[in-house]
Amino acid sequence: MLPVERHRFITEVLSQRGRVLVQEVAAMCHISMETARRDLALLEKHGVLLRSHGGAVFVNRHENETLYVPAQIEQGESFRERSNQSPDQKTRIAKRALALINPGDCLLLDSSSTSWFLARQLPDIQLVVLTNSLHIIQTLAAKANVKTIGLGGEYSAKYEDFIGVLAEKILKEFVINKLFFSCHGISHEGGIRESNEHHARLKQQMVLSSEHKILLADSSKFGRRSFARICHYREIDTLITDSLEDDEFRQELAWSNVNVIEVSPVRSKPKTHRGDPFPI
Repeated sequence: MLPVERHRFITEVLSQRGRVLVQEVAAMCHISMETARRDLALLEKHGVLLRSHGGAVFVNRHENETLYVPAQIEQGESFRERSNQSPDQKTRIAKRALALINPGDCLLLDSSSTSWFLARQLPDIQLVVLTNSLHIIQTLAAKANVKTIGLGGEYSAKYEDFIGVLAEKILKEFVINKLFFSCHGISHEGGIRESNEHHARLKQQMVLSSEHKILLADSSKFGRRSFARICHYREIDTLITDSLEDDEFRQELAWSNVNVIEVSPVRSKPKTHRGDPFPI
């Protein structure tokens, strides 16, 4: 983990828990105790925390104060960068998601590149689609039977989408059947996460406003550390992915009652348990 990523991670942990020990920082970030102390000292200089014996406590701030956040990972990757990553996997995921869509549905699509791949595959049938993505709005403009509603808000040139309080408020006015969304990372701790707090907040409201939540995530998202939490596994209904080879993730999702759909073109070999005479 890069120093700037560690500082982001430590700041988030402190904001959630209020305090943290040096040895906890070292263990979570896989660094030495001395490096953990240096990280805490730097964050103290920026007013994020106050060091105490053996650890640090979070500094509560007023709403008009700005919390130090490392600029290098403030924005994440642009839409154009993301749309060029894993196109084959995203196409397969999008095609499988079509089976969950029925005429008359009211859909909500986030501004992820995977949702854009889905929008390109949508048939021209009676649908209402809400989205904060400029690219999805442009894509659906050619489909006469699809009613498209843009969420509005503050436009991001880098992400080519709309974010902010206005977009979040508009969502509260609709009854949405199905949400299709993606994320930056999925952690073993049960967190579906984003690279920045602006998109995380908007997606939190998307989850709250939707009856059925479908996560579209290619295999690169599993185990990736990301800054801001969207929701827990148990808050979604279905995960569509190209491959899920991690048995620990599979078990955690099963415990959370998530329906996992894999669209990998390669069939896995039958698994056998140790001591069983025949494959299952």
